[in-house]
Amino acid sequence: MRQNLVEPPVIAIASAYFNPGGFMLLADELERAGSVRLLLGAEPEEPRQRERPLAEGVGRQASRVRIRQALEGHARALERERDLLGFTRTADSSARRLVRWLRSGRVQVRHYQAGFLHGKAFIVETAMPGVISGSSNFTFAGLSRNRELNLGQYQPDTVAAVREWFEEAWQAATPFDLAALYEARWNPHRPWDVFLRMLYELYGAEVEAESAARGGSQLGLTEFQTDGVWRAQRIMDRLNGVIVADEVGLGKTYIAGEILHEAVIINRQKALVVAPATLRDSTWRPFLREKNLPADVVSYDELVSGVADAGRVGSSLQPLDDYALVVIDEAHALRNASTRRAEALRGLTEGAVPKRLVLLTATPVNNSLYDLYNLISYFVTNDAAFADSGIPSLKGYFDRAMAVHPDELSPEHLFDVIDRVAVRRTRRFVRHHYSGDRVVINGVTRQISFPTPRVRRVDYDLEEALPGLFDQLATALGAHSDDDPESAVNLTAPSEVLSLARYVPSRFRLDSDTEEQFEQQNAGLLRSALLKRFESSAYAFQRTVEKMIASHEQFLSALEHGKVLTGDALREWSASDSDEMDAFLEALQDETLAGVQDAADYDVTALRRAIQADRDLLKSFHLQVQQHHASADTKIIALIEELASITQQAAEEAITEDDERDKRKILVFSYYSDTVEHIHGQLQTAIETDPRLACYRSRLATASGPDGHGRAEVIAGFAPRTAGGDGEEDRYDLIIATDVLAEGVNLQQARHIINYDLPWNPMRLVQRHGRIDRIGSHHREVYLRCFFPDRHLESLLGLEDKLQRKLKQAAAATGVGEVLPGYTGRDVSITETRTEIDRLRREDATLLEEGGASALSGEEYRRQLAANLNNPLTRRTVLELAWGSGSGFVRTGVQPGLVFCARIGDHPKPWFRYVPLTPDLTIEPDDDGSPIVIDDTLACLTAADPGGPDTPAEFPDAVYQAAINAWTVAKAHIVDAWTHNTDPANLQRPVPKVMRDAAELVRQHGAHLGDQQDELVERLQAPYSPRILRTVRATMNQLGSPRDRVDQVADLADRLGLVHQHAPHPLPPITSDDVHLVCWVAITPRLGPLDAQSET
Repeated sequence: MRQNLVEPPVIAIASAYFNPGGFMLLADELERAGSVRLLLGAEPEEPRQRERPLAEGVGRQASRVRIRQALEGHARALERERDLLGFTRTADSSARRLVRWLRSGRVQVRHYQAGFLHGKAFIVETAMPGVISGSSNFTFAGLSRNRELNLGQYQPDTVAAVREWFEEAWQAATPFDLAALYEARWNPHRPWDVFLRMLYELYGAEVEAESAARGGSQLGLTEFQTDGVWRAQRIMDRLNGVIVADEVGLGKTYIAGEILHEAVIINRQKALVVAPATLRDSTWRPFLREKNLPADVVSYDELVSGVADAGRVGSSLQPLDDYALVVIDEAHALRNASTRRAEALRGLTEGAVPKRLVLLTATPVNNSLYDLYNLISYFVTNDAAFADSGIPSLKGYFDRAMAVHPDELSPEHLFDVIDRVAVRRTRRFVRHHYSGDRVVINGVTRQISFPTPRVRRVDYDLEEALPGLFDQLATALGAHSDDDPESAVNLTAPSEVLSLARYVPSRFRLDSDTEEQFEQQNAGLLRSALLKRFESSAYAFQRTVEKMIASHEQFLSALEHGKVLTGDALREWSASDSDEMDAFLEALQDETLAGVQDAADYDVTALRRAIQADRDLLKSFHLQVQQHHASADTKIIALIEELASITQQAAEEAITEDDERDKRKILVFSYYSDTVEHIHGQLQTAIETDPRLACYRSRLATASGPDGHGRAEVIAGFAPRTAGGDGEEDRYDLIIATDVLAEGVNLQQARHIINYDLPWNPMRLVQRHGRIDRIGSHHREVYLRCFFPDRHLESLLGLEDKLQRKLKQAAAATGVGEVLPGYTGRDVSITETRTEIDRLRREDATLLEEGGASALSGEEYRRQLAANLNNPLTRRTVLELAWGSGSGFVRTGVQPGLVFCARIGDHPKPWFRYVPLTPDLTIEPDDDGSPIVIDDTLACLTAADPGGPDTPAEFPDAVYQAAINAWTVAKAHIVDAWTHNTDPANLQRPVPKVMRDAAELVRQHGAHLGDQQDELVERLQAPYSPRILRTVRATMNQLGSPRDRVDQVADLADRLGLVHQHAPHPLPPITSDDVHLVCWVAITPRLGPLDAQSET
């Protein structure tokens, strides 16, 4: 073939396999050849002894089955050769050269399908024809690397016989478009199809399994609820627990009910439901009776008091190990790991018998991303549980997310974990993906629908009610002070600025310059609480100041007797997760709770002076509030006007008397029971005197405080059709409540919610709104009104921002991430708050429609994929997409970038990388000059999502070239990340010292444990949570002999359910050749006329 022949030779090739590498070895010769015929076919399987599958049949039938299977495998093998080609300039150039040759008009390709094609031959027609035949396939390896045996023959008879064999097979073969197989990589692909392929790589196996295994509901659930049950069950199968975080009003109770049904009816297991007392009585007990589910149900308080004596006569709990399933409603109440509730839940779930845990909460992230970490930790005790996803440490994963954006609550950087532990859907999700779903309500089947939320802004003037007082309070709280970031005590201006020395007495100890961490934290929280109570109502602020004055007087009295009240009650309050200051202020006056120390250890003079100055300043505030108390309350006046407007709107729109009553039903929410009391008194007077509010006479009620039975009666009387029993009387149209009424109850008979306080925590508004915006509401629109102190809004938010920064500075100054053990900040970050407050102020209902940042989850992507795979054409297009395929689209105003989806060998999980580009399409460097590569799955998917199938494919030729460059960087990044996890040393979290000490104690003094000694040592040597470390440390510090302490440690390990945490298996070593590009998407801004997409 390499001779300079006058006539180009005619060539015939028969081979089982083919790839561009084999072509490139002979490309120069083949391109100069005359006509070329390439015959491809399937080789028979290697002969082996095996039992004959009876389903194959016998004789020719069995042969046909084997041939068909071999041909199918051969087609997949040809596609695999193409897919493994690589995404480099060399590979791209080789493939394009191959296609040009195949499309030259001189080449024919056929596929032999009449049987097996075992022989390989290269036949060259020249003046002296010849044939090479043997074992080599027309591949790079077959022609260059493998140990093959081929023989050349030039004998005319032999060549003629081989030619006859080839001609016979050629005539029996069918044309095969080999060029199209490779052109598929460069065909114009819709960005949507490429994005769906990315989703298929991530969720395809799960979506296919769900489709095959989906069954009906035993409790008559809707389709989206049934799908939620399936997902929750799969998560529990892997982790023994799940967070069901569907948005409020979507029926989390019913999802839990279906899970309970499987446990208690099908599996005949015992189950326990834990819920707030109100929901225990108004929701769970009636629900369990209606569905005939024999499960125990207790309140949080009953859980706390009952764990210790569970199983005894009179206990509300059976023996704890009898429970196989535990359902926790409103589980965000457990987000603080240091509360008694949290300790009680751990006591419940610990023990010899593993329990499946279902946590129900619409707001898994309230104040900090660590809220979610704490919830996950109740059922994921192994810090390395997600090592197979490249997360060797769960705690470290959350720490890194907080380090990236400490002031934001977006779980973007936690997506890979959230997607494995939680089920999360929103109203928007249900409306979009389950638009035809139907639900049975009161025995009537109807299509699922939700009312449209409307936000209404209510402005009031803070200055008119209390002239000049806000500026004084802001000064007192440190708005204008440049105080010491390492100290919570502000002594810069004693007559104008509150030092809060009474709550930080450690500041004045003679033997230490360090303030107690919990005292620093609480001083900051007190400042923030004073500000928020002032905004809420003058009455709430007055009551709080009165209690603080009494606390100061008591402290000064003790100081006169040579004693310092150290405020140990504050430590207990810090761990109580209560939003009320009243409880701990009252506790400070209880001498049985206050810690007492000798005043001789303190600088008494300075301490007394600071506390007296604070007391006098508080008295000044109290006097001013009293003087203005009798004046008109502009905030109450604004509330009355809103009530009048609502009654008028109801009268104008109502069809019947009952409809009018429902349309004027209102929930007024405040954070504080003092404000609730104040509003109630003011409205009682207004209702009796203002004819516009006459419809509310004798129909006003309050719901706040601990009286669960009273709340249940109010709820039933306010919304008897949705929250009451059969024949319940409709008694109330206006309820004033704290957030004890904002969780779990079905009040969709009402139409209006009024938030009387500034929405410091946007998630509270989501919870409140969920009481009326629920499946089954007969209102087409529901209204959420928010009060804003318009002129002082920025000053309020700015001061709160400063107070929150002060709390964080205290943490940084003491060198710890958490100022209090298990405490990660009580209030939502001000950055997130400002964004949501601005939206609400603009009367934007996005927060209510989408549930805030914590709504992000993989459910949207799963449902998008499942819905599109139901279309046979789309399914085929997506699944047949050639590896290395890419597309691009324009997104206005964005930075250009590329998203890659890759596979590593036969590893089941895809790897995503996002590479940002500069405007000139070079890879963007970081501050050190290294390429920026983003590995967050959610960031990658968000960037790659074109928004729908109608987005056109647009990207210039320069972007294709940039994609090749960027893939080299992304591929290296993937190899580095994988290689890091091949080293066992990188997968091990250091075992904390207290656990090493405990293990050594058992090793030295635990011989009496026998065979259990070594097992206990293994169980102890692991990186457990801080809460477990504290418990073990306390046990290690107990008095007694070493043997006694070994027994205590052994008992503790059993009680805490400590298990041998096997080290994560290191990943197998790889090379860059093991990393394969599945597909990619380019995102470019609209910079001007785009060049045509390159296809050459």
